[in-house]
Amino acid sequence: MVINKILLNQELSVTDNKLEQLLKVQGVEIDLPIVTVKGKNLLAELTGKSKYKGYSGVYFFTHRSSGLKYVGSSNLLRRRMDYYFKGDFPAEGKFLPLLKKEGLGAFKLKIFKLNIDKFNNLDALILEQYFLLSKEFDLNYLRVVNMGSSKGEGVYVYDLSCSILYYHAKSRIDLKRVLKIHTETSKIYVDSKIPYLNNFLLLSHPIPTASKSGINVQELVEKMQKERQNTYTLGIRRSIPVTLEIKEGNTFVASSIIGHTLNFDSLTSCTEYLREVGLIIKRSTLAKYLKIGKVFHNFLCKYSSNILPGKFKEVGLIIDEYKKLKGESDSESLIVNKKNKSLLVKKENFEKEFESIMSTVEYFRALGIKLDRKTLNVCLKDGKEYRGYYFSYK
Repeated sequence: MVINKILLNQELSVTDNKLEQLLKVQGVEIDLPIVTVKGKNLLAELTGKSKYKGYSGVYFFTHRSSGLKYVGSSNLLRRRMDYYFKGDFPAEGKFLPLLKKEGLGAFKLKIFKLNIDKFNNLDALILEQYFLLSKEFDLNYLRVVNMGSSKGEGVYVYDLSCSILYYHAKSRIDLKRVLKIHTETSKIYVDSKIPYLNNFLLLSHPIPTASKSGINVQELVEKMQKERQNTYTLGIRRSIPVTLEIKEGNTFVASSIIGHTLNFDSLTSCTEYLREVGLIIKRSTLAKYLKIGKVFHNFLCKYSSNILPGKFKEVGLIIDEYKKLKGESDSESLIVNKKNKSLLVKKENFEKEFESIMSTVEYFRALGIKLDRKTLNVCLKDGKEYRGYYFSYK
């Protein structure tokens, strides 16, 4: 099957029988925005009541006026929906900017809840990938499912158009061992949209449309080494051009240049300028802020658009969408630690469930009962009662 050729990149596969079962799952539409009790109850039924526990599944957002569609999946649908509903997300890719601009009311939502007795979390990814085979999902730039952090810190080495895959490193250590790319260097370049050695893009996810290169690993190493020698000769090894946007409210510069963008031939020269205006920042810290797009003291540092290859917009959008999905997936796949596991509190003629240790402590504080986290943890561990109350994990 075509789907298995794509899933192979994620070390997944699906049988005909399993795919047939998945395609029988019926989607349920929910009116947006959700304001009625009926709508809230339906959402809880489809996604779960808590962002820490719930159901996996697939969802569609359909733009009402244009018919454009976006498909996604999650192993915690309630948390994913909260992510969209709160609106606190970056305007990256194609779908999120449209959602941020026009709001939930501009979309229809359909949710495909997977029965936990028949399906597992990976099945949601498989169903999403099946839908991504269709061209009707115009708002998806990334056409391969995102496995998130569970697949480790692998790195894919592509050409500048992402049409040729040169090498897939299982980890950054593997990247250093085989291709001589230092782990600190890979931190700067992976998913940054900045060409490494002027000829390569380092991504943390596969591009399913890319073809494998015809050169072997040794030839790739020699090609990279030649580029390193060239950059050393030209003296531009550490000279990546950057820009510095001066935001409103900046108190380090004259008011006349607020709103302007300054150009620098390297991160080092940018840090020197910042030092001159009274702001001390390490080059490594600036590189970190640059990569995540963090504004600091109303300065925003970016890589110069001059270093990006031609026709790079689509590749950049793919990277942006993957980073957005990876951020969502990483937050959802965090191991639920004891601080946010549900608790059950019992006493004679009293029984109440709490979402976390902190919510339990806050409840007792409101009752005027002093119960700190240390005492509560002792009660949970030893089963001891506290003022007549007994505590246990759900």
